[in-house]
Amino acid sequence: MNFDASVSYLYGLGNEVATMKLGLDAIAALLEALGCPERAFPSLHVAGTNGKGSTCAFLASILQQAGLRVGLYTSPHLISPVERIRINGESIAESDFAQVVAQVYEAVERLLRAGRLSARPTFFEHLTAAAFTRFAAQKADVVIAEVGLGGRLDATNILVPAASIITAIGEDHREWLGPTLAHIAREKAGIVKPGVPVYIADAQPEEARRVFERVAAEKGLSPVWVASLAAARCDATGALRVSFDERLPSLRGAQGRLALRGAHQAHNAALAALVAQDYLRGRGFDEPGIGQAIRLGLEKAVWPGRLQWVNGAPPVLLDGAHNPQGALALARFLETDCDRRPVTAVFAAMRDKPAVNLMSPLAPIADRLVLTEVAGQARATPSNQLEVMALGYWRPSSVMQAPDAATALDWARRMTPPEGLVVVFGSIYLIGEVLSLISSPAP
Repeated sequence: MNFDASVSYLYGLGNEVATMKLGLDAIAALLEALGCPERAFPSLHVAGTNGKGSTCAFLASILQQAGLRVGLYTSPHLISPVERIRINGESIAESDFAQVVAQVYEAVERLLRAGRLSARPTFFEHLTAAAFTRFAAQKADVVIAEVGLGGRLDATNILVPAASIITAIGEDHREWLGPTLAHIAREKAGIVKPGVPVYIADAQPEEARRVFERVAAEKGLSPVWVASLAAARCDATGALRVSFDERLPSLRGAQGRLALRGAHQAHNAALAALVAQDYLRGRGFDEPGIGQAIRLGLEKAVWPGRLQWVNGAPPVLLDGAHNPQGALALARFLETDCDRRPVTAVFAAMRDKPAVNLMSPLAPIADRLVLTEVAGQARATPSNQLEVMALGYWRPSSVMQAPDAATALDWARRMTPPEGLVVVFGSIYLIGEVLSLISSPAP
């Protein structure tokens, strides 16, 4: 099985959201057939609605700066599925990806023939098994695993981690997780396990906070509630400078710079820093070394497609703001962290997303709006439907439809003055497509 064949096989399993099957039976059987690779490394498990990917990125960067060999498993990918499986910041090579997917495929075939699986595992279950197999083979010192959806029944919840981490909660995926914040919080809290420390971002709706307190008490735990680091903007691109406090003794009174933009990243950075500090202490690291790893890790973290600034004339800002909370965070960033400048927005969304609630926060900020669709996505909302929604917030002369992402980006760049800003937001698939366009050399 070569790389193209491995990707075709995985995509042939169906869209990972549309064909999602929550539950641990299939992943447990599959990992057992692969020799239980998930037991070969300590792990840190991260759930939440917003910020979990950024928290994972900060954590991985800090632990790598401490000298550990760090596996990172995240989703979704932007351009290629190899991005989901990383060691020390490097995506798995395509040849190695093909090899480990072939291992998983062969294990699935054996289980199906033996009647130990009632159906072929999902795209996400296959990739989770592949990631854990790869991390075990590469002798990762620690693995950071991001929950795919929910928590309690997510395939990653097969792990028994060294710590469980929960970032900010919102109302995404109610069709799978339940109709209220309490239902959603209960599913996210499913990663909490007896005897495993749990760290929770304190910026939670009260309804979710009560659920987390109750679940932790049921497991005999006292959660660590983590407040944001104090932060201030430090340059025209919206980068943040943070102040370290008494929670990080080796850095108390010092300042650091965050690699990731947006005021909300001060919350994610605090969560990652406290988890990393306690984890590294448990592994015997000294306090000065821990402090240096935290400061450098926060400064060097990489998490593409989330308030990612691409220099140019005009510059381009890419943000996978695909839920209302993310869209509001993007709007706040543009209003408070960037100098006021002409803004052209490029937007696309999937049918299962509340497009009006994603677009409307940017209406007071974006002078023009270019609507498009992501190539090859049957779930994409047609751009003519997006235009009907957008006209409730923008003048007709300010809204246009582009046939594809490449045209949308070209139009946005042409109509925005050099001192302005092009903002690409909405579907993570759009961000991936535009990133491919920006990173590809001109013909």
